[in-house]
Amino acid sequence: MTAMPEESSSVRHDLREAFAALDVMAGFRAELVDEEIIVSPPPDGQHETVVVAVDDWVRDVHGLRLHRNLTLISPEGEYVPDGIAASKGAFAGREWHSEPDGVVMVLEVTSGSPRDRKGAERDRGPKRRGYAAADIPLYLLIDRLDGKATIFSEPRGDEYTYSVSVVLGEDLAIPAPLEGVLPTKGF
Repeated sequence: MTAMPEESSSVRHDLREAFAALDVMAGFRAELVDEEIIVSPPPDGQHETVVVAVDDWVRDVHGLRLHRNLTLISPEGEYVPDGIAASKGAFAGREWHSEPDGVVMVLEVTSGSPRDRKGAERDRGPKRRGYAAADIPLYLLIDRLDGKATIFSEPRGDEYTYSVSVVLGEDLAIPAPLEGVLPTKGF
């Protein structure tokens, strides 16, 4: 079956317009993943503990900031990562959603609740492919459901060509451009 490009781009454009007009309650976040609008509730305390630990590492080791609550535009969708590693002020003057210029790494932390397996699957699949398609050098996935930390690197098309995983609690070697070792104890 051959897809009709006009319909596909028209639907996508309408969906992006509906997404941009969406008004969600404070603390919730909306994303456009796999041509579906997803609204997620605020994360739990352990989730925030992981984000803060990665923020400290990015700041202390690399002098960058872990920006939050911003939407990155990818050819595959519009995502609100749990953290966006970039230089301080990298998003100054930009709208609430932005191209990922200057982004070195994105962070996603899955929910620890088995009820949110679908959210974890989005982080493992469609969002990973979207970040690669946006040519973001590194994607750090802290998968609380599977008990693993994975770094994806070397994006090519809509896939990362290299990845390394460790069990949470072990040190994770992060490749360039954020070369170093991320301790995951307490994640």
